[in-house]
Amino acid sequence: MLEALELLLDLQKIDLELAELTADGELLPERIQELEEEKERTNAEVVEREAELESMRKSRLKLERDLEDEGVKLKALQEKQLVIKTNEEYAALSHEITFIRQEISKTEDEILEIMESEGRGAKELDEAKQRAASLVAETDARIAELNKEIERLNDAVAIKADERLRISTRIKQPMLARYDRILESKGDLAVAAVIDGTCQGCFITLPPQMVIEIKRADHYIECQSCGRILYWRLEREDG
Repeated sequence: MLEALELLLDLQKIDLELAELTADGELLPERIQELEEEKERTNAEVVEREAELESMRKSRLKLERDLEDEGVKLKALQEKQLVIKTNEEYAALSHEITFIRQEISKTEDEILEIMESEGRGAKELDEAKQRAASLVAETDARIAELNKEIERLNDAVAIKADERLRISTRIKQPMLARYDRILESKGDLAVAAVIDGTCQGCFITLPPQMVIEIKRADHYIECQSCGRILYWRLEREDG
């Protein structure tokens, strides 16, 4: 019976390692997804700045066309002013010319303002591209590392699964089924040590007679509280 308990403990050790490997493996895809989303946000910032810069360029081009049209209008009015015959017409044209000149001045100011904004936008875009390139390179390198770690964990899980199979074949089926059932129910330990008369699974104090029977290890005993298989600490666990 002692040998059978040792096999169960070996199996439990592997199951704990498998659980840890599986938990680690489940976190990595989530981290990769977070990194991919971070890349998308960084690239989106570049795209947004490019769109803003393009919008400013289009606005400037429109204003430049408007400026050309206003210049054509001004020239036509000035030529017309040279041939008018009455003071009333001259005054009306002068008023219109003044208005066009004001519009031209306003348009020129708007163009200059946009050009300044374009200059700042182009600089910010270059900086955003540099940041994005740096972050994407770092992120891709990190993702590659995480994918390698996933491969390593998968290999480790496969090795542990093979070890588990080899050990489980040495355990009688009824006891193996019993162990698996308890493990599935508890999620951590199916076999619990007894130390100072206490079950280390649920930490309840066991009756003295039960402790004596557990020490004998001539049959399986389950904790009446948590249902785990109990064993007296083996010599190989000491220290």
